[in-house]
Amino acid sequence: MQTREFVVQAHIDAQTLDHWLHAGWLSPHDDGAEPGFSQVDLARAQLIGDLQDFGINDEGIAVILDLVDQLHGLRNVLREVLATIDGHRRERP
Repeated sequence: MQTREFVVQAHIDAQTLDHWLHAGWLSPHDDGAEPGFSQVDLARAQLIGDLQDFGINDEGIAVILDLVDQLHGLRNVLREVLATIDGHRRERP
């Protein structure tokens, strides 16, 4: 989704989006002309908004987002490990 649609769906303004992009909290894909945002970016923006509503400061948001990213990374690694184990089990006679 393009920037204009993203800010509407995320219920933020362009200045807020610029701040979040500068902070590295969102990483839209770049196809040359304008950054594009995914549903994952939208969910992340909604999480950031919720954290701000709870009174979490910028430093706290950065820590929480880093932990969320680590958790997702670990889940992906665990899926790969389980798939490998399952593949080896199926190969045994």
